[in-house]
Amino acid sequence: MRHATTALVAGLMRKEEFSGRTLEEAMARYVISPTLAARTAAVHCSVTGRLAAPGVVELRCTTRLDGLTEPFALKHTYTFPLLDEVRESGLVLRPETPAGTSEILVALKDGAKSYVNVAVHDDEGYMLYSSVLTYDRRGEVRPYVPVIPDKFTSPLSLGKAELGEAVDERGHRVLRLVLELEELTGPAVVKVGYNTLGIQEVRRFEAGPADPVVVSDLLLENNPELLPGEWVIGATDAEDRMLVNGIVRVAPMGGPRGATA
Repeated sequence: MRHATTALVAGLMRKEEFSGRTLEEAMARYVISPTLAARTAAVHCSVTGRLAAPGVVELRCTTRLDGLTEPFALKHTYTFPLLDEVRESGLVLRPETPAGTSEILVALKDGAKSYVNVAVHDDEGYMLYSSVLTYDRRGEVRPYVPVIPDKFTSPLSLGKAELGEAVDERGHRVLRLVLELEELTGPAVVKVGYNTLGIQEVRRFEAGPADPVVVSDLLLENNPELLPGEWVIGATDAEDRMLVNGIVRVAPMGGPRGATA
């Protein structure tokens, strides 16, 4: 992409918000939709599944918004990381019909189960809900649970954390992630990952007491590997435990941006 713009679709998620909470509970704290940020309790989402045919699962996402006074457009996005596939469905909710459901069919090619990320966005591209789920050959859908739940978040102490556009030392526009680690007594490895369909890049940094700040830039100009769409940008420690997680929409310069950073 020659020139790109970026926009956060949810607040930059910090590790401490995920301790002792489900993914849905943690994500609800980062809703920044101008329409719904002040009343995230009004957003109700559920995902169910059933076996539609041998090896084929039907997934259904239902969203209900309480207190609507006018029509509200939203989008359900189903992302299948193992299939490199994304499907979307648009809905319009109204005061008299405040709930809506989308349905999709997905085939299980190999293995007994697979994964799906289900997200709900408003019409400006802000995220209202997100969850990672597993589905199996029986059509059963369950929340994804880390193999070792207590080790999902990093024990490293996180200070300042920022994600936004900046200009690097060469004068180029970049999407910059800045992390400050506090109370370091020795070297600490930080991994920064950039993920979108077809792209998975991990960068490795080392911080220490004398240099506790990690800065990672994604070039937004003349970058042939920069694809339009939603990118998940996350930072973990050496054992892949969460520090921060951000979801950013990348669009060509001059194209629709949706949310603004």
